[in-house]
Amino acid sequence: MKFIRITKRYLSKIQSAFLQIFSGEPWNDVWEDGQLKQYLCELAGNKNSLSFGLFDKDELIAISLGRIKHWCSGTEYCIEEFGVIPRWQGKGIGSEFLSRIQSALREKGICAIILQTERSVPAYRFYKKCGFEEQTEQAFFAKYPEE
Repeated sequence: MKFIRITKRYLSKIQSAFLQIFSGEPWNDVWEDGQLKQYLCELAGNKNSLSFGLFDKDELIAISLGRIKHWCSGTEYCIEEFGVIPRWQGKGIGSEFLSRIQSALREKGICAIILQTERSVPAYRFYKKCGFEEQTEQAFFAKYPEE
């Protein structure tokens, strides 16, 4: 397995992996092609983007799409999207991938990994198993403009 930093140069491989990961259960995301490309370019192509990929030969099998956030307590890595393509799930790939990410972040002096997920999905248990701590004092808000 090859672990590398990925950028928007890998857009077609990122898009393929993303769709495999998030189009099925439990996410069932439905993306319009142009909207997805724009979203992935934002994640992998901005000044503060930091994304990683795990490859099996030429196939991108795991992605971590995120950004660096310079915060008062230190520099953080904010993961927006993390996943392993379905046929590689349940084989320890996600844990290994996350471990490699943590090593790369330590080398960059990044002090924390921040992410959000839903409590009702398997990812929630995965992150808990990997040592992430739920921040119970935090709240997630959304407001949708009236039409």
